[in-house]
This record gives sequence, C-alpha cells and structure tokens, in this order.
Amino acid sequence: MSRETTYLDHAATTPLLPEVLDAMLPFLTDSFGNPSSVYGPGRQARHVVEKCRMRVADVLGVGSAEIVFTSGGSESNNTVLQLDLDFIVSSQTEHEAIREPLLQRENVVLLEPDVYGCIEPEALESVLAGREFLPHRCLGSFMAVNNELGSINPIAALSISLRDRGILFHTDAVQAAGMLDLAKLASDVDYLTLSGHKMGGPKGIGALFARAGAPLTPLISGGGQEQDRRAGTENVPGIVGFTLALELAERRRLNTCEHLSALRIQLVEELKTHFGERVFINTALEPGMSSPHVLNVLFLDERGQGLDGEMLILGLDVEGVFVSAGSACSSGTIGTSHVLRAVGIAPDQSKGALRISFAAASSQADVDRLVAALKDVVNRMTPSS
Repeated sequence: MSRETTYLDHAATTPLLPEVLDAMLPFLTDSFGNPSSVYGPGRQARHVVEKCRMRVADVLGVGSAEIVFTSGGSESNNTVLQLDLDFIVSSQTEHEAIREPLLQRENVVLLEPDVYGCIEPEALESVLAGREFLPHRCLGSFMAVNNELGSINPIAALSISLRDRGILFHTDAVQAAGMLDLAKLASDVDYLTLSGHKMGGPKGIGALFARAGAPLTPLISGGGQEQDRRAGTENVPGIVGFTLALELAERRRLNTCEHLSALRIQLVEELKTHFGERVFINTALEPGMSSPHVLNVLFLDERGQGLDGEMLILGLDVEGVFVSAGSACSSGTIGTSHVLRAVGIAPDQSKGALRISFAAASSQADVDRLVAALKDVVNRMTPSS
C-alpha cells in the first residue's frame, strides 16, 4: 500500500493536469505528423501548432507572430540574454537561468534588492540617470515573481525607466503564470518567458514572447522553424499541453490566488503558533507584495542559527512531505542561496531556509500534514529547545 504524501514544491514543478494529458494524448499516438512536412499529417500538425500560437497570444494580449515556442524557461531566457548588447541591468535575485549567463558577460549591473527581494524603481533610475543608450543595444531583465521568495517586482514602474530610454525590457514570468495578469505584464515588456511545467503543463516546453521589432537571434540554429527564430522540430504534444495549461491557469487565476492567499495565511499562523521565535518568515505577506503560492521560511536553533536545510528536507521526506530549499535548477544540490544572501540573510541562518509552494489543488489537509511533520522534524533537530 502506498503511503499518503503531501507535495508542496509546486514552484519546482507541478503535476500534469488530467485535462492537459487528455489533450496531448492524440498527438502522442495517432496524430504524430511533423509540422514541417508538406503532406497531410504534416499540414494537420502545422495547423495545430499555429492554432496554439494564436491561443497563447490571446492570453498575453499580443500578436501570434510574437510567440516563439521553446523547450522551456531556461532556453527562452538564454535566447534573450545572448543578444548582441552594449549594456544589461538586472538584479541580484534572478533565477540561475538569468544569473549565470549574465555573470559571463561584461557591462552588466546587478541591482541590490530591498529586504523582500524586490527592485525599487528608484534604484533602477539611479543607475540609468545621466547615461545615454542606443536603441535596441541595451536590456533590462527583471523577473516578475521571484522563484525562492515569491516577491513581485514592480514591472510597470520599472518599464517606465527602461522603455522611456529605448532600453529593451525582458521579464522571466515563469512563476507568474496563474498568479499575475500576464497580458498586463506583456504590455510593459519587450520579452516575456513562460514554462509549461510550472502551471500544470508538460516539461520540456515553454514560450517566449518577443515584441514585433525587438531583436531576436536564434539560440538554436539548423532549421527554419518558428519563423527562423528557433530551429528544431516543434514539440506538437508539448505545445498542445502548454497552451491548454496556460489557458486554464489564466481562467482560474483569481479563484486560485484567493484560495492560496487564505491557505498561506493559515500556514503562517500555525508556524508562528508552534515554533514562535524559532521560525522567521522571509516572504513579504502584505497584499500585492508576493505571489500567494510561495512561502519562504527560516528555522533557527536556540543560538539563532539556521538548522541544516538538507536534514530538514530529508526529515520531511521520511514523513512523506515534500518541500525544497529554494530553486530546483541546481541539479539536486543544496547550497547557500544567492537570493537570501542578496536580501541580507547571513549564511549561518539561510542554511535553515525552506521554500513551501502551493498549487490550486493544495488544501488545508496539506498544511496540517506539513505542520505536523515539521513539529516532529524540528523538535528532533533541536532537542534542547
């Protein structure tokens, strides 16, 4: 008999929605044509891909020609960041798929965030003031929702400083799907990144919105697919699943956010009740400051130092409860978080951080099981408290 488990790491990946799987199945079996082929099955596959492109564009409120299907968020981000640019401004709290490419470039400024991981418009303005920028030669890249803290960046305000100067604007919106108004986000930027598996869709598929007229150089060459912007045979079943998952995320967004906001508040109250000063909340809880699907917390010992995060996660794993220490894009490693370091949390404390992340199907029962498991694990790790 399989044990009861509680999955609370939806910021890492989400289970495939049943209706998404149903939509994909025909294209994994009988409807297997290559969209680049000129005969019947190929033409049918091409029609499906282009129909999906229009549906994705409708969610974002953009033109279908501005949508490029990719393998996911990391590829989409790297496609933008490999452009020939004179200057890039970003933040110290970006996802590794942004941070690592930026660290390999010159003429990059990484802004310090506030204590919650957000970039203040005044900080951006102070870096840009007095400089001259050539059109389409400079880029600002700021994620919409931070993957570790859930912090929401003021994209509209940042856009004013960037676009008034002719600076291109890219946002990693992978964690924003189903949480923020993507059409509003897209209206404020030139590039926007999405990933299927963060919103109930399949892995290995994503999309990049690239505004008409904004430069875009293929990261992958060797074919004319995606209007010569991304070579390789299109992943038809993935595109079908991605498209439906995106539509469902947007359709259910307001109800999901209301549900998760209440769930997160309840979790915070229970954590404070049971752990008192041994728990510290890293995520901003004020309305509009963070996405309701993410909560980042620190567990401290009697000396005020962080507990061993790996031991916390493995202890919860034994109890059948699954959370993470932060970003899931580090090949299974647990180290000091650059995000927590950037917001001023000392390494001896940040090692005790956990990221708890919800999805629409998360319930009060999940919260109860998490808290019960945490009580057992934390108390075993702090026997003298």
